[in-house]
Amino acid sequence: MREPLSDILTRLVHDAEEPPRTLNSLLDAAGRQGMNLVIVVLALPFCLPILPGVSTPFGIAIILLSAKQLTATGGRLPKFIGDREWSEDTFDRIISGGVRILERIDRFSSQGQRRLSKLVRPRLNAFLILFMGVLMALPIPFPGTNTFPAWAIVFLATAQAEQDGILVLWGYASILVTFVWFGAFGTLMWTLTMASYEYIGGLF
Repeated sequence: MREPLSDILTRLVHDAEEPPRTLNSLLDAAGRQGMNLVIVVLALPFCLPILPGVSTPFGIAIILLSAKQLTATGGRLPKFIGDREWSEDTFDRIISGGVRILERIDRFSSQGQRRLSKLVRPRLNAFLILFMGVLMALPIPFPGTNTFPAWAIVFLATAQAEQDGILVLWGYASILVTFVWFGAFGTLMWTLTMASYEYIGGLF
């Protein structure tokens, strides 16, 4: 039975004598689950709107980490994001909110029974995380365009860390909701653009 990510995060941050304050130090401290854990931490602020204005750099970091998973290479994040030391208050808000979310996610998991573990396909799920990271990184000023991809990322990264096929299904469901939401956004933008074009054309 694998240790839940919520327990790992609590142990690394709250129980350590010198808790990590950078993403790279968290990556190092978490060991083999480091990449999945940091991916989750990067996505968490968009599940709860507690750190606005950083979706592009966090999305880029998720893309880099998931690309490393796809190519089975290790390594750290670039210094501009990986070695940035967060203030104690900001980091604690992210981690405390993250632990609460992960504990709730555990209720929807297979509770360590590793059900449907064949759905945990590292390369496929890493590619989907990368794609969701791209959507997060896009500067789209529309509600939900960060939130839904972030939930998909959290479910899939947690599923990979805990080898949980039930969470993979939740991740796929979140991706489906993301596609529907972006489709609705695209349709709205197209409708507004055409209406504006027709209105402007009618003025001449």
